[in-house]
Amino acid sequence: MSDISNNKINPVKKERDMDNLHIFLNIIKSNWIIILIVFIICIAVTGFYVLRAKDIYKSTTSLLIQKPQGSLLTSNMIPGFSDYASDRSISNEIEILKSQTIRSLTAKALIDSFKNSDSKSEFYYLFNRNKKINSEIVVPEELTEILGSIVSISQKRGLDIIAIDADSPSQFEARLIANAYAAAYLNYNLEFSRKGVKNVGDYLFEIKNKKLNDLTNSEAALQDFQQRGGIVFLDDQAKSIVEQIATLEAQKNASEVELITSRRTYDALKSELERLDPQLITYVESQISQSYIQELQKTIANVEAERNMELTIPKDPKLIEKVKNEYDSKITALKKSLDEKVELLKTGVYAGTPDERKEITAQLLTSGVSIQSSNARFNSLKNLLGKYENEFSKLPSQSIELAKLERNRRADEKLFLLLEEKYQESVINEKSQLGNVSVIDNATLPLKPYKPNRMLIFTGGCVIGLLLGFGIAFLRNFLDRTIKSPEDIESKGISMLAWIPSVVDLKSKGSSLNEFFVANNPKSKESEAFKALRTRIQFSKLNGELLKTILITSSVPSEGKTTVAVNLAGSFALSDKKVLLIDCDLRKPRVHSLFETNRFPGLSDYLFGKVNFEEILNKTKLPLMEFITSGTIPPNPSELLSSQQFKNLLDMLREKYDYVILDSPPFISVTDSEILTRIVDGEVLVALANKTPIDIFLKSYQRLYGIDPHKFLGVVLNNFNYNSVYGYYYNYYYYYNQENKSKTVSKKN
Repeated sequence: MSDISNNKINPVKKERDMDNLHIFLNIIKSNWIIILIVFIICIAVTGFYVLRAKDIYKSTTSLLIQKPQGSLLTSNMIPGFSDYASDRSISNEIEILKSQTIRSLTAKALIDSFKNSDSKSEFYYLFNRNKKINSEIVVPEELTEILGSIVSISQKRGLDIIAIDADSPSQFEARLIANAYAAAYLNYNLEFSRKGVKNVGDYLFEIKNKKLNDLTNSEAALQDFQQRGGIVFLDDQAKSIVEQIATLEAQKNASEVELITSRRTYDALKSELERLDPQLITYVESQISQSYIQELQKTIANVEAERNMELTIPKDPKLIEKVKNEYDSKITALKKSLDEKVELLKTGVYAGTPDERKEITAQLLTSGVSIQSSNARFNSLKNLLGKYENEFSKLPSQSIELAKLERNRRADEKLFLLLEEKYQESVINEKSQLGNVSVIDNATLPLKPYKPNRMLIFTGGCVIGLLLGFGIAFLRNFLDRTIKSPEDIESKGISMLAWIPSVVDLKSKGSSLNEFFVANNPKSKESEAFKALRTRIQFSKLNGELLKTILITSSVPSEGKTTVAVNLAGSFALSDKKVLLIDCDLRKPRVHSLFETNRFPGLSDYLFGKVNFEEILNKTKLPLMEFITSGTIPPNPSELLSSQQFKNLLDMLREKYDYVILDSPPFISVTDSEILTRIVDGEVLVALANKTPIDIFLKSYQRLYGIDPHKFLGVVLNNFNYNSVYGYYYNYYYYYNQENKSKTVSKKN
């Protein structure tokens, strides 16, 4: 049973939903002109934009971002200076592509293309539109800013591929911009990749030229000594010592150059890592300075020095080959042990370093180890050279000067040849650096524009127009604090007597008599509404209290209280009740205008004793209904209405009439209605749909209810267009009314 009951539709909820729908439709219906105007404006603006918008073409270049490749050459003296920013993510590459540097390089390339082009009409953005600048072509700074808005950079999802999209009203220009942008980035990336190797090459070139000068000077000094008649030849012992010293000195100087280049590489890597994570530098340096690493490096350096010196001593070729193989075997074993130790250090570095910094940290570690090896080699050669210097000093005095000159010449020559070899290697090494960017697809000439999508824009404009129109309508309804429907009154807990339908053709007829609906057209929907109001008033008091004098008032002027009072009196008259209507609005009376008669003599004239009661009575087309006009406008309406004469008049009228209807001034404006409230049997508050502010209405209601709650009969909502909210009610009435009319006509025939 519970399941069945849960599945049943709640009729109250369904009715509430229907009411909300009616309210929604009513808001749209009451604001349809505004909605239509906004919709037309949006369509017009959208249509104007669609017709005037330029076709925009898009051309795309695709780039593949890879980890930088090593150089083709490797050198013991010069460790390869790879791109130490190779751990940059694709996001970093995209930011570089968006940078002003790349845009500026692209702008310069585009301007050059424009200058060399024979068809200037194929360009759009490159034309200068700034009248302040007397030039056919746009300035580089302005084009750099333009590129920031027409070029978009994006990453292919899940891939290391970047797309460069260029937009332009010109197909040719779109393709040119995309390709030029990619070319500018490729060149920048290549220069960046070669930067480290180029710095080392420049240093080697500088040192090589310096050593060439030293070689030239040493050769000139030797030649000058021989021309002065000094010793021309050295004995075999002296030649051997000079050769060995020259070789050692050249190797020592080469080790010094190697040490300097290694330090340059290390300092560059250290500077970059210091920017990313300064704490990692301390960790790396502590790993490099391990004692077992330094001992291995010293041992390798000493063995290499010994090998080199052994090979310089003239011996049998087979013996030389044997000595070389022995030393090489020993050195290989030591280097293998060193490499294993370094690999262990790298493993430790990778384990405790974030992914984006592992590569540069490992490179710093390798560079630091290389510095220590170079330093160990330099010190070993320096010590060995010192031993030979002692033997050199023991040469005969007449041979020492020539030996010194020959030693310097040979040392300079050997060092120069070594530097020349390493410099050429660095040049090839630089050229072999290809960067980490390659073009997958070059931009092609777009065949059709990709925007604007005119159909989509126009559809969007229509949708926005409707939404904006609805938004304005609902905002207008939200900001409108007037009473719109009976629900606005009943939701406040206030009794609702009836609503009077709006009269469309009231003003078109011209005469005020048209407002007397119950007499002019008793079968109209307005008359039916007043008959319903009459019935509800008659049964509003069931406890036996007399209800003879009824006050009709409103909150503010022009809410239709006079119309309500007249037709309510008429509806009572139609039910065989003797009714009197009194115009108690002694400030701005209107009853006399509605019945098209004179205002005086009237109520005020009677109260002042100028006329008798019969003289102020006026007849209407309804036999049982009479009315009294306001009469002469008095200077003190409030005092007149609160006088004993008026109270005596009401007592007399209660005896003569079944109902006395009093039309009074607005409740908020003056105190007249409050005075009348205290002496009548009941009061009705009139509100005008879409006109009466809800806050003023509530204030009037609270004051009326506060004087005597038992006298307040309820509210009448005037001029309410219930066809827009409760259309089905109206349809039923219309059908019923037309059916009755048809039957009446048929009977007459």
